[in-house]
Amino acid sequence: MRVSERRLVQYPVLMLIYYSEALARCLFQFDSKISKLGNFSSPDYPNNYSRNAECFYYFRGHQFETLKLVFFIFDLEPPYSKGCLTDYVDISTITASNVKELVGRYCGTKIDTPLLSMHPKAEIIFRSNHIIQHKGFYGMYEFKDEKTIPPPNSTASIEGCGGTETGVGGIIYSPGYPHAFPKDVDCVWLIRVENNKHIYIRILELQLYGSIANCADVELSIYDGYSSFTFNPEIMKKYCGDLKYYKNVEERTQMSKRNRLLIRFKTKVTSEQRGTADKIIGFKLVWTAVGFEFYEKCDQHICRESHYCLNSATTVCNVMPQYCIDKSLVCDGLPNCSEDDYTDEEKCHLPLVAACSGALIFLIMIVCTVYYVYRGKRQRFQREALALQLRQLEHSPSSIGRGPPFYPQPSDCSIHGHLSDDSFEVNYKRYPTVV
Repeated sequence: MRVSERRLVQYPVLMLIYYSEALARCLFQFDSKISKLGNFSSPDYPNNYSRNAECFYYFRGHQFETLKLVFFIFDLEPPYSKGCLTDYVDISTITASNVKELVGRYCGTKIDTPLLSMHPKAEIIFRSNHIIQHKGFYGMYEFKDEKTIPPPNSTASIEGCGGTETGVGGIIYSPGYPHAFPKDVDCVWLIRVENNKHIYIRILELQLYGSIANCADVELSIYDGYSSFTFNPEIMKKYCGDLKYYKNVEERTQMSKRNRLLIRFKTKVTSEQRGTADKIIGFKLVWTAVGFEFYEKCDQHICRESHYCLNSATTVCNVMPQYCIDKSLVCDGLPNCSEDDYTDEEKCHLPLVAACSGALIFLIMIVCTVYYVYRGKRQRFQREALALQLRQLEHSPSSIGRGPPFYPQPSDCSIHGHLSDDSFEVNYKRYPTVV
C-alpha cells in the first residue's frame, strides 16, 4: 500500500519533470514586440527531425493584431486510414479572451497555407514517434494590424455585392434591392469601427426566398469579425425567408463583441417575383458604431432607453450602461438606437414645425403688406382720376359762356314764414268770405 501511494505521488512529479525537460529542449516563442516577421521550422531542419520529438511554438501578438502562417516546406509521415496518428502538427488559435480553438491536425505533405488567424495568439505543437522521420517543415509568420485585413472575396462583377464599411453608421442593401437579387452570388461586407466601439445591427427589411426552410437556397448571415469562414466560423445569426419569422427584438438585432463584423449574403436561386412599391425583395439593415457609457460620460448622443448588460453571463445585470452614438446620427432618418428607443429621432420634427410656422407667419405678413399697399395705390388712383375728370369738365367747350351753375335754394318750411304781411293781405282779400 505504501508502494502504491509512493508511486501515485512520484508519477505526477516525474511527468512534470519530463514535461519541463521537453519544454526546455524544444520551446520557441515569437513575440510581435520583438519582431513582426520571422521564420520557424521543425528541429534540426533541413535535416530530418529527431524521433520522439515534442516541440511547442507560441506566437504572441497584441490585442488588435492578426497572425499569418505560411508553410514553404511541409513533409511529415503520411497519415493512416484513421488520420494523423504518428508524426503530426496541431495548430490552434487563442482568442482575445484566451479561449484555445483547434484549427486542425496535419501530417504528410498537405497543409492549409497560407493560414490567417484573426486572433492575436496561436500555438503549434509538433510530435513525432520513434519509427520513421522525415524532413519536417519550414515556414514564415507575420503579425499584422487587423485594420489592414480586408474582407473575404465577394462575387465579382455584381454591383453592390460586398465591400468594407467604416465610420459611425450606415446602411447595407442586398444587390438589386428592392426589386430582385441575383443567382449564385456570395457577397461579404466587412463593418469595422474604432477599437473601443461595438457594432449594433438592426434588420429593417427582409424578404428572401421561400421560408426558413429554404436557408440552403438564400441566406443572410452575421459573423463575428474575428472568426474565419474556413475554420471555426462564429455565426452570430442566420436569416432566411421573411422578417415575419423573427418576431423578437433579440432576433432582429445583433451586437458585436468587438469592433469588427462580417455580413454574408449567399444565393443559389434568384427571387421568385419582382419587387413592387408595396413589397420589397432582398434585405436592408442599419449598422451603428456604439460605445457603452453612462449618461454623464457620453460626450455625443446618449440613447436613453438603450441599455447593454455587461455581465450577460449571469442572470442579473448589475452594470447596464447606455448606448453612446455619434451626434451626426441624430435626425438622420434612421433608427440608430435600440428597437424601442426613439430618442435619436423623436425631436427632429420640432425645428421643422417651428420653421414652417415662422415661414407661414412671414408669408401672411407679406400678403397683408402687399394688399394694403395695393389698396392704397388703388384709392389714390381713383381720387386722382376723379379730380382729372372734374378739371376736364370745367375746361370743356360746352361749359364756356354759361353762367355759374344754378343751385335751387332750399325752401323755408316755417309756417307762413315766406310771406310778407302785405302779400298776405292782398291774397286774403281775393277770396270772399262766405257767411
